[in-house]
Amino acid sequence: MKRWIIAGILCLLAGAGIWSLCVNGRRVREEDEVQEEVTLKWMIYGEKHKETDRVFALFNKELQNYLPGVSVEFELVEKDDYKEKWDMKMATNERLDLAWFGNEVLNYTEEVKKGSLMALDYLLEANGAALWQQIPQALWQRERRDGNIYGIPVPGPLYRQNYVVVANKMLMERFGDMDEIVRVNQENRHTNRECFAVFEDFLRQAKENNAIGTGVSYESMCRLADKGYEGIYGADSPFVISVFDKNLTVCNKYALDSWRSCFETMAQWYRLGYIREDVMNLLDPDSEDGKLKGSILFLDTCEESGTQADQTHTEYEAVRGELDGYRYISYDGCRNSLVIPKSALYPQQAMELVSLLSTQEGQELYRLLANGVEKQHYIKIEDSVIARMSDNDQSYLYEVAPGAIGNVFQNYETHSGEFEEIRRYNEEAILSPLDGFNLDTRMIALELAKVDLVVKKYREELCRGTSGDWEALYEDFLDEMKEAGSDKIIEEIQEQVDSFRREKEEQG
Repeated sequence: MKRWIIAGILCLLAGAGIWSLCVNGRRVREEDEVQEEVTLKWMIYGEKHKETDRVFALFNKELQNYLPGVSVEFELVEKDDYKEKWDMKMATNERLDLAWFGNEVLNYTEEVKKGSLMALDYLLEANGAALWQQIPQALWQRERRDGNIYGIPVPGPLYRQNYVVVANKMLMERFGDMDEIVRVNQENRHTNRECFAVFEDFLRQAKENNAIGTGVSYESMCRLADKGYEGIYGADSPFVISVFDKNLTVCNKYALDSWRSCFETMAQWYRLGYIREDVMNLLDPDSEDGKLKGSILFLDTCEESGTQADQTHTEYEAVRGELDGYRYISYDGCRNSLVIPKSALYPQQAMELVSLLSTQEGQELYRLLANGVEKQHYIKIEDSVIARMSDNDQSYLYEVAPGAIGNVFQNYETHSGEFEEIRRYNEEAILSPLDGFNLDTRMIALELAKVDLVVKKYREELCRGTSGDWEALYEDFLDEMKEAGSDKIIEEIQEQVDSFRREKEEQG
């Protein structure tokens, strides 16, 4: 009898101490694992603000109520530096448990081929059932490569970011015509000389009145030349198709009129003094964007009702003009995704965290991470609409782009009807005719690398406009691209694109 009693007590203790614990519906495996301290390393794009460290600490404190023992070490990286930072981490196999992945910065398919990303199918089944149910299957399919899923799509804007030109409202009203600038650019599907010339009356008058500041932000303004094109093998690829070309003709974008017009314009603007004389000495060409006496004009990404955090803030009242006039969904993966890199140490906890932030249970935690604390970093205008608070420099006290941390629709709106507007834009956006296309680069990998080196050699100087003979430099640029194999690359990509199009037509 005593033996049965002792055996029963031991069974009860074992059951209570080892397998029966549940935390917020999540079964904990072993008692010693409950006490294990797990620190996830999460890299996201964004800018550090005055209250960033404080909010991150508050987030980790609140996270203990949902995932005890789990904390997050955030690494904020500005979008322009994100690819370089990512490549370095992958090359050195530096530990990274979770990361933002955007198809306007990184090539999703190529990173899968390189083995940079962990396949998520098992983790989704074991720890991400809520994510799988919540996110539309069409988005999951865009993340599938060779039968596996490597990225968690972020519901929100699916279309790529459009560009806007930004100027001081007072100066534009005095010297320029933003409506005319927008009209000319939107009427021309691809950038031509006219698209640049429409700025010049404004620039001339601003210079004559000593209001030119530090001149045109040449590096950002050159992005206007990409209007109407989609890059193949990455957003910054020299090889593109026109968004409006049904034949899907592959081109070297630098040989097109849009980029020739850009280089010609920058050379002229430098001679006229619209680009600062000491431009060659600048380490950060965009550093004067948004400053009161800084760039007279610069190109920025179009803000989608507060769904991003990388829009440049200005020290003045700004006027912004959208230059595309349409929305477009690129072919390679989703615009925003979350990935678990190959070097992750805690993939299970990373998946649990992403899943938590996507649920109703974790919505307040998500909103804390995205916006900070109510009445300290934002105020509520309505139940679901907020306005962010700024410091004396007109910079937000705190924010993180919702698209970099998970489902945008978990957040507050920044104006009533914002989310309905995003959903409508998603439905109206032009879907790339290359949707589902995967480029095989094995036959052209060497040539792609050589062409990239040529671009690095010439592009910057041509964009600055500082060459005494831009036309000769431009011809050298094109010649060296051909020597590096640009024609072979175009031929190979075109063959694959044509094959993809035929298969798609056969399938109906």
